[in-house]
Amino acid sequence: MRVVDPATGALLADVAPTSPAELDAAFARARTAQTAWGALPFRARGAALRRFARVLRDDAQLLTTLTAESGKPRHEAELFELLYTLELTRFYTGRRGRRALADRTQRPFLFPNKRTRVIHHARGIAAVIGPWNWPLLNNYADAVAPLVAGNAVLLKPSEFTPLTSLRVQQLWRDAGMPDGVLQVVPGDGSVGRALVERADQVFFTGSERTGRQVAKAAAERLIPAILELGGKSAMVVLADADVARAAQAAVWSAFAHSGQICIRTERVFVEAPVADAFLAACVAETAKLRHGPSADGADFDVGAMTFPPQLDHLDAQIADAKAKGARVLCGGERRRDRPGNWFAPTLLTDVTVDMRVMHEETFGPMLPVMVVPNAEEALRLTNASPLGLSGSIWSRDRAKANALARRIESGSVCVNDVLFHYLCVEAPLGGVKQSGLGRRHGEDALRQFCRVETVMEDAPVLGWISGWLARRIGFPYDQRVLGIARRAMRWLY
Repeated sequence: MRVVDPATGALLADVAPTSPAELDAAFARARTAQTAWGALPFRARGAALRRFARVLRDDAQLLTTLTAESGKPRHEAELFELLYTLELTRFYTGRRGRRALADRTQRPFLFPNKRTRVIHHARGIAAVIGPWNWPLLNNYADAVAPLVAGNAVLLKPSEFTPLTSLRVQQLWRDAGMPDGVLQVVPGDGSVGRALVERADQVFFTGSERTGRQVAKAAAERLIPAILELGGKSAMVVLADADVARAAQAAVWSAFAHSGQICIRTERVFVEAPVADAFLAACVAETAKLRHGPSADGADFDVGAMTFPPQLDHLDAQIADAKAKGARVLCGGERRRDRPGNWFAPTLLTDVTVDMRVMHEETFGPMLPVMVVPNAEEALRLTNASPLGLSGSIWSRDRAKANALARRIESGSVCVNDVLFHYLCVEAPLGGVKQSGLGRRHGEDALRQFCRVETVMEDAPVLGWISGWLARRIGFPYDQRVLGIARRAMRWLY
């Protein structure tokens, strides 16, 4: 597998895909290692993962590798990917994570003579299949929750960006972390299929098309699959919004990481009274962007596109939009003045719902803006998409904005903000409709990587009742007991 720097087109490395024999050996190591790792107390696993997080934090080569294979600015690599990884580790290895996985004891209402204990066990081996747009954030960081829960993890990064994950694996070994608990298995789709066919759980981030294949394969084996798939997130800008702030957020959300963010703003619906002011502000904000490094090597705002086929996809969407009457206010084409995969940040207006750019995921630096007469029409068009990952509402009237947010069919909605909710790891994050299954973040997301066992036993003090009750409810059935039960049901319910 040839790994190429998307900013320059230069070859970074040749990576050998994992062979079937190597994958067999990886599964065998994982099975052995997971038994010991899962048997450790929560505090011990947490301490080890926090120590490893500091290793990642302090390794200069990690970020150099990440920026080289992804084409993104150092700013996004460090403040998005690394910060997120550290914060997620802090959350899951801390008090909230410990509480989420702790045994829970309850006294049943009907039978005070009993008590139940809910126990969370690791499932075994979790397969994490990561995308190319976030080589750390949606690869190793997605392994943190299953590792905290006591699983072993086999991580398959994208064949376009495997180097960051391989660096993580090297650091894992150098730091003396348990052998076999985390293993990176680079490869193409065949390696991904083999993982789904053998792992005990799958965590996949990627396209809707591949996600459906993963879901079908997991369903055949009746194993759980967590899927974060595509998004077509809408920004709704109401007439009473802070237009300057909304425009700044729209440009950042649309063009950060060259638009290769699943929760980014993919389309804007703006109420007519503020449409001209909003568009003017977006044009001004876009004009400020530094697209790629300057001659002096200074940092930049918008990087190269990691996945070369996405440039063809953008070309096709723009051609379709222009043919149907859209106007290009900024950008609209590839950068031909430099090597690599560069596409100018693009702002479209006069768009209509029949254009591909308004209903297909773009996943690139393009922002279409559509003028609507009112909030109800914006809401209707927002919910018309089969995707439902994220979105935002912009209004100075918080009550109105929150009421509209409740009506958006999406996994998450920001009021007067964008993107930051991905770093709020305490709250669940995921999609509805065709944007995926399951959630990342929050205590429930951690428990997704466990199988749950309920143990019932006699309660202290009142446990003696169990034998007496069993003789009356069990064989031989007694009509008098049934009569008492009927009167009790009328009284209780």
